Amino acid sequence: MKRMPEALTCSADIVRDITPEEVWDSIRGKEEYTLVDVRTQAEYEAEHLPGARFIPLNELDRRYPELERQKKIITYCRSGRRSLGGAILLCNHEFKELYNMRGGIMNWPYETVKGPPEEAQEFFKEIREIKELLLFALQMEKASKTFYHKAAESLEEEELIDLLKRLSQAEGKHMELLYTELKEVWPQAPPLQGMKESEFMEGAISFPQSLLAVEEEPLKEKIDVLELALEKECKAYDLYQRMADTVEPPLREFFRNLAKQERGHIDELSRLL
Repeated sequence: MKRMPEALTCSADIVRDITPEEVWDSIRGKEEYTLVDVRTQAEYEAEHLPGARFIPLNELDRRYPELERQKKIITYCRSGRRSLGGAILLCNHEFKELYNMRGGIMNWPYETVKGPPEEAQEFFKEIREIKELLLFALQMEKASKTFYHKAAESLEEEELIDLLKRLSQAEGKHMELLYTELKEVWPQAPPLQGMKESEFMEGAISFPQSLLAVEEEPLKEKIDVLELALEKECKAYDLYQRMADTVEPPLREFFRNLAKQERGHIDELSRLL
């Protein structure tokens, strides 16, 4: 029997399977990891996992230095085949903790997000100072808070109204946290109470369009409310995580911190499902 080349044998042995459920736990959890989508740009834009880095398989051999070796690396594709090849390639570049998502995105039962890799840079293109970013993040949080409050006004079901009010209050608490950070870098910041909401909610979701959508088709069940909230938090996490991948310190740490906060919100909402 012909012996396989030693490097390739070692590579295949090092790459471990990971289930979609375990990947979702990683997204919701506190561990540090990097999720790598090795598909084509068209596939990525159509839908991708929250927070996924886009590095197509044919570019991975030259772009692997963009990934941090000390982090757990999870690769995925449509079915798990291309991503296994990507994980093996990374192993040959001395990455140690490598996982390939079993079944690919075809087997993913959770939230996905849409949009091109450049979307985050475009959204924040005119904002480069931390105080401006914090202020913008605050205004998006306020838009989310107002959205939940107004959505509750259009309903009669007490359970749904109570849930929407709780979500609105949670956004208010997050606003207070961000405002504390803002005051540290900008002591002359305007009062929190007087701030206006942005036209966008978290995740670059249009506030007026979302409000119009729930007015035209009111939320009917608890699951509808939670899935709407979870979609928003996943998009926010994705946006901040992708932005962190494109900027230099100290902005990188700033966006990573925002992404971690949104991961916490994803976990809280997931427990309510």
